[in-house]
Amino acid sequence: MLVTAVLALTAALVAFVCVYMSWHFDYWKKRGIPSVNALSLTGDRGGGLPFNKSFWKILDPIYNKYKKQHAYVGMFQARRPVLVVLDPEMVKMVLTKEFSTFHGRGQPIDEENDPMSLNLFNLEGPRWKNLRSKLSPTFTSGKLKLMFPLMADLTDDLSGALTQLAATGEKGQVEMKDLLLRYATDVIGTVAFGIECNSLKNDKAEFHTMTREVFNRNLLFIIRFFLVSVHPIFMKLMPFKKLFSKCTNFFLNLMKDTVEYREENKIERNDFVNLMMQLRDQDRHVTDRLNHIEMTSDVMAAQAFLFFIAGLDSIANTVGFSLHELALNPELQQRAAEEVRALKAKHGGLTYEALRDMDLIERIIRESLRKWGPVGILTREPKEPFQLPETKAVVDKTCMVWIPVFQMAHDPEYFPDPERFDPERFTEESKAQRHPYTYLPFGEGPRFCIAERFAILEMKLCLAGMLDKHHFVVGDKTAVEIETDSRSFSPTPKGGFWLRVEQRAE
Repeated sequence: MLVTAVLALTAALVAFVCVYMSWHFDYWKKRGIPSVNALSLTGDRGGGLPFNKSFWKILDPIYNKYKKQHAYVGMFQARRPVLVVLDPEMVKMVLTKEFSTFHGRGQPIDEENDPMSLNLFNLEGPRWKNLRSKLSPTFTSGKLKLMFPLMADLTDDLSGALTQLAATGEKGQVEMKDLLLRYATDVIGTVAFGIECNSLKNDKAEFHTMTREVFNRNLLFIIRFFLVSVHPIFMKLMPFKKLFSKCTNFFLNLMKDTVEYREENKIERNDFVNLMMQLRDQDRHVTDRLNHIEMTSDVMAAQAFLFFIAGLDSIANTVGFSLHELALNPELQQRAAEEVRALKAKHGGLTYEALRDMDLIERIIRESLRKWGPVGILTREPKEPFQLPETKAVVDKTCMVWIPVFQMAHDPEYFPDPERFDPERFTEESKAQRHPYTYLPFGEGPRFCIAERFAILEMKLCLAGMLDKHHFVVGDKTAVEIETDSRSFSPTPKGGFWLRVEQRAE
């Protein structure tokens, strides 16, 4: 009797879950919008979750099947409707023309349980606009030029560490990913948190250890990202502060201590921390707390932590992929090195002006961002019902919009022979021949990445500094055909970037 009751209860529970998950799977059909098979966990859908797929590739089946037939197609992420935009003009509409409707990213904020969520990436509406307008001047050319010496001082450390590793490595071979991560850690540490991390000189430095705390749990980060976007309840069930408590507390305390130390000792420095402290002082008498973000030490930590999350793996991977491609193309590498040395001689060193003039180096970086871009999908959430162009179909606030950034960057219609590494795709002539919304490593529209110029400058400095003194060659440990790690949030090589490193002749 008990067994029968348990079985009946289990069957009823399973039935309820099935009905709950699928009761509105006719969402797209009722609106006359083409849609994929909502009940398929593989094939053209993938369930909206990365089941045995890399995050950046989960839209491959949908894009390849429907792109030539439709400007957009409906699917579901778990039970939430998702509109996948397949046409560049439609992408432009979402990101720019109808920004007032699609200005949110669909990532909720929990100021009490997740202080790191109160950052520029997650914020929406007037509070986002308020913070964005404050932080935008931080990344002007003038401010970057002031920050540049902090970054440039680390180039010699990078070169010295690389020379030492090549001298002690088997046949001069070096795993570049770890070294590049330590370089990126030192740059972000000095610029975003205002401290000297010394990760290049000591791979067990505390700041570097904390950075690994997040990225070593990448799969958990991805799962949480998806679940939170499905329903805000998961933010409370899986608070970042608890899942990554050690890391969160470290950065919150670091910012608090840094701000207090500078105030007590009247220290000023040309970095992100100092600029945020100036913003805080300017806002002391603002009374509109509903639309205003008060620049507390926790809010400062959240912005700096976003800087760190967005700029660590992505910087290291982009430069690493660039070096890998240059090792496979010695002629291109030689041209790049000659450009570096010519402009270094012209400007008297690796100055801000020299980096600004390095056209080939920038095109190599941009092509690496296309082929191995860190942003696989851009997300937007409508804040009010929206009627799709030339239809009577209306999508509402329950729907998410996904833009397949990775798939467009590998579409032969926009980038012929997309697996070939070709910096010539980013000459002014080539860019003018394709739709600008097919290449979106930094997003586009009013919510484009605020730190794009900083990121490009950092990557150019890193790549140029290494090419100036070192030559990179395919070695015994080099995986010519890179196999990426499906557990990572963005394209990351399994086993890192192994290259043979030689001193470049003076």
